[in-house]
Amino acid sequence: MAAGVGEREADGAGVAVGAAMYTYSRSQGIFAGVSLEGAMIATRYEVNEQFYGKPVYPADILSGAVKPPPAALKLLDALAKY
Repeated sequence: MAAGVGEREADGAGVAVGAAMYTYSRSQGIFAGVSLEGAMIATRYEVNEQFYGKPVYPADILSGAVKPPPAALKLLDALAKY
């Protein structure tokens, strides 16, 4: 990278202004990098059964086929505002 002002005359007075900035970088060797990212979505049927009081499937919950338990009403009321 190099940046700066070359020769410039200031207000026609014949004064030369010179400014320059230089950067230099050198690396040797080897670089290796690894990035692992991910996510997993899994259904916890036993937790759903405890919460709903009976075995339920995610599709039934999302479609509204299963009535929400009383513990979910506060959350549903808050979401209904938006």
